[in-house]
Amino acid sequence: MNRNSLLKYRIDIFPIATVLLSIGLSLVPFLVPMQIWVLAPFMLIVFLTRSYTPFAQHNHGHLPVFNSTIANWFYDLLLTQCTGYPTSLWELNHNRGHHRHFLNPPKDVARITYLNSGELMSRWMYSLRGNLTIHLDSIRIGFEERLEGKKSLLSKLFLESMQQTLITIALLWWNPKMAVICFIVPNLASAWFIWWKSYKHHLDVPGTSIYDGSVTILSKFYNHHTFNIGHHTAHHEKPTLHWAKLPERTMQILSNLPEACIQEKSIY
Repeated sequence: MNRNSLLKYRIDIFPIATVLLSIGLSLVPFLVPMQIWVLAPFMLIVFLTRSYTPFAQHNHGHLPVFNSTIANWFYDLLLTQCTGYPTSLWELNHNRGHHRHFLNPPKDVARITYLNSGELMSRWMYSLRGNLTIHLDSIRIGFEERLEGKKSLLSKLFLESMQQTLITIALLWWNPKMAVICFIVPNLASAWFIWWKSYKHHLDVPGTSIYDGSVTILSKFYNHHTFNIGHHTAHHEKPTLHWAKLPERTMQILSNLPEACIQEKSIY
């Protein structure tokens, strides 16, 4: 880690570039009129670049990319335009909800089983439930922490949500049609996509310890696309370990992982 430069880790230039590319491409139809036969394939490219950004936001939520508070705030702002989720939702729902309780399904806000019956949700239901409950669960976690005298992220969530609302209103004022096509619909798709991808991270594992509680996916292609989220056990063991160091940590703990918790490749 370099504490004397703007970036903590130089390799973060790659997720940052992906985020900037996604934002830039999304703004092109606002500036350049496109016929539908051009806009349709162009939006496929936008969706492809957007598919990288939730994982960039996930990693940033665990370990902020910049040494500067202002730079991190601005990056949060850009990430929210790419995913539809304020970064504080990750920090509340994912970091403080899921990571603390992933071995205890009744308390895990991202559990893949139904609370009452313990039966496995379908992937579709898991994605739907995640998108319908993430905001309320995050607010609840924030209030619980505040009552316990802990530092709460509710103010950050409120500020980021207000920023997102104002930016969306500005885009709708600029060009309503393109705002829906280039930001609102892609953001809804991105929010669905991240829950869809997360479903397999804790599927069919014993869940008795940190080493058998999640699935590790070794596929280089998968980990390239997700900025190493496939190294999930190592991530749960060391949530603030930089994403570029997760493959090395996986190799260090590989002998502790049951065979059922390791996949060589992932089917999307």
